[in-house]
Amino acid sequence: MTAIYTYRELTGLTKFLKVLLGLGVALAVVSMLSSFMHAELLSRASSFSEAEGEANDFREVIIGLIQVALSLLTVVIFGCWIVRANKNARALGADDLRITPGWAVGYFFVPIVNLWRPYQAMKGLWQASHSPTSWTSTTAGSILPTWWTLWLVSLFLNQIVYQAIRDADRLDDFDELIEGLQTATYLQVAALAVYIPLCLVAMSLVTQITHAQKTHVENNT
Repeated sequence: MTAIYTYRELTGLTKFLKVLLGLGVALAVVSMLSSFMHAELLSRASSFSEAEGEANDFREVIIGLIQVALSLLTVVIFGCWIVRANKNARALGADDLRITPGWAVGYFFVPIVNLWRPYQAMKGLWQASHSPTSWTSTTAGSILPTWWTLWLVSLFLNQIVYQAIRDADRLDDFDELIEGLQTATYLQVAALAVYIPLCLVAMSLVTQITHAQKTHVENNT
């Protein structure tokens, strides 16, 4: 049975998603500053006071918890946006889109396949949103490979940070432990430096797709 899709305005959901991405940028900047403060404290590991250490740990934990909560909410809303935008493209007349609305999100969570399938889904969505009835002959925007490259680099760096922290925690020698934690901290700064433009590019991407769908509806009513 062929599914029947109905167009639903994306503007509100897009605005909410952009607010979350904007908050992600702001929090990443705060986290970078906190990481530099953390690195500075580690550089004088033998001389900082217990109160300084506790204050540093408390700050890092609070920022980390907020980041986790914001990231989870952003993932949920972005997933909802992708599904809705994909359904809209079909409602506007895009046929033969190879990846279903559900799998356009689901592929993000499938190991190995998530290295290219979500990009294909977003590329098809961008093409279908800009030219629903002739999307296969529509050239995808250059913003797509930029977004996906930043996404993959961000994933890669986050994995390195996670492994660096685990490796440091296994060290018994104090000096090696401090060196390992410093390395992990600077890697975290690098990951945040990539995450910031990733959020900004994602904001532009969802804006372009939303605008394209809305324009198509307005021009055909």
